[in-house]
Amino acid sequence: MEVRRISDALKVRAQHQAGEIAHDDTRRQISFAEWDREADDVGGGLAAAGLVPGDRVFLAISNNHAIEMAIAVFAVFRAGGIACPINTRLTAREIADYAALCEPRFCLTDAPELVTNIDLEGCWTVDAMPRDISALPDQSALDPLADAEILGTSGTTGKIKGVVVSHPDLMNGVTGTNMDRSRSTLHALPLTGSGGNLGIVMLPARGGATAITQPKFDPKGFLDLVREKRPNLVYLVPSMLRLILDHPDVADYDFGGVKYLMTGTAPLPHDSVIRAAKLWPHLRIRNSYGMSEGGVGLGTTSQEQVQKPGCVGKLPAHMQLRDEAGKVITEANVVGEIYGWQKHARRYWKDPQATAESFKGGWTKTGDLGFVDADGDLIMAGRSKELIIRGGYNITPLEIETTLHLHPAVQQAAVVGVPHEVLGEDIAAAVTLRPGADASADDILAFCREHLADNKVPRTLVVMDVMPLNPNGKILKKDLAGPLAKAAADRRAAA
Repeated sequence: MEVRRISDALKVRAQHQAGEIAHDDTRRQISFAEWDREADDVGGGLAAAGLVPGDRVFLAISNNHAIEMAIAVFAVFRAGGIACPINTRLTAREIADYAALCEPRFCLTDAPELVTNIDLEGCWTVDAMPRDISALPDQSALDPLADAEILGTSGTTGKIKGVVVSHPDLMNGVTGTNMDRSRSTLHALPLTGSGGNLGIVMLPARGGATAITQPKFDPKGFLDLVREKRPNLVYLVPSMLRLILDHPDVADYDFGGVKYLMTGTAPLPHDSVIRAAKLWPHLRIRNSYGMSEGGVGLGTTSQEQVQKPGCVGKLPAHMQLRDEAGKVITEANVVGEIYGWQKHARRYWKDPQATAESFKGGWTKTGDLGFVDADGDLIMAGRSKELIIRGGYNITPLEIETTLHLHPAVQQAAVVGVPHEVLGEDIAAAVTLRPGADASADDILAFCREHLADNKVPRTLVVMDVMPLNPNGKILKKDLAGPLAKAAADRRAAA
């Protein structure tokens, strides 16, 4: 058959790998043939309920039902609709805001209490999804250029926006029945963001590998799954990797079957690389960089690259660094904003102003800062919106966070700019400590003074029990800004 959409690619996989496992969520497994058949059945059920091409379908499904999420996404594709995955860990208010943006007509969910106040024509729980294969639309009649998904994204600072991903975009890299080099991937990413959705949900259809989902991340449970499932690749966001490395029994677990350790979605603390390489010297560690808005996507390809703090691989032809005037930077070691080009540019759903600001002529303005070193490798330097201007000097929080992570007691670290009546902005930091560790704020600040220039040492540092995190495990700096600004003001008043 002609493969025009990624849902067609699943049909081909179902023919060639019928009995092989596509998804495993530790509760159940589903083969390629079963996944294909269920997507047809539920897709027909949605069409019978009245869905027409272009209708949005809200998918408020947790990783407890990862297989049902995979079925639901491809069922929406087969019905001709637009899938709108949303993380069930968000508040009811955030979910309502996203629904108001996407205006879904139907919903599939395992958390019906979160959508009771949303105006929907039809809503089904994942154990009672509509099924009617006889009503399935002719797949060859569906538009191969249509919008496929709207992914909610707000980074860690702003109100949720919807990134539109088209079917041609999803088809990038899909080539027949070629096999992925890693035959199975274990992860705990939510299947609603770009990494979990575009990466993991699509992975089996795209490359024929098995996707194994831990329903809710916990370090011991993840290590147990490595032992039980023996995946070829494990994908961990940096915060998860640190928790695993800090587990007291981590050295007792056999990672012999794992070939790759992939990490991404947030800056990777360099001490995590050093500790992982020491613990698992046989692993090929890969640090990746991407974003929901698209246009950027690369990763390290060698141990030499991953050993460089902040390195995410060789700067490719589809990415550029630009200065504040928009001029392309060609010199080494000059910090600029990262732009990425893609053939099928994305956009923000119903937000032409934000689209115009972020997507320009096929280029995505990322808001991320970086520089290219003498080897041609891209080194991340933080977010442009997070840049701290202290007394006229530009300071990137990432450099300070990297130093904080080197302290043996620090588990998580975040640095933000806080108001200062003379300097404009000052530096404030929040940290959490590793289990059993003992260190005061003064101890950690003394460490910073040994390793940082004086103007980069935080003037305020707060040791916290827990950090505010988004569902992807990223620290929510917007939630830290107020408390740290108050702590800084209190410190100055006391002084």
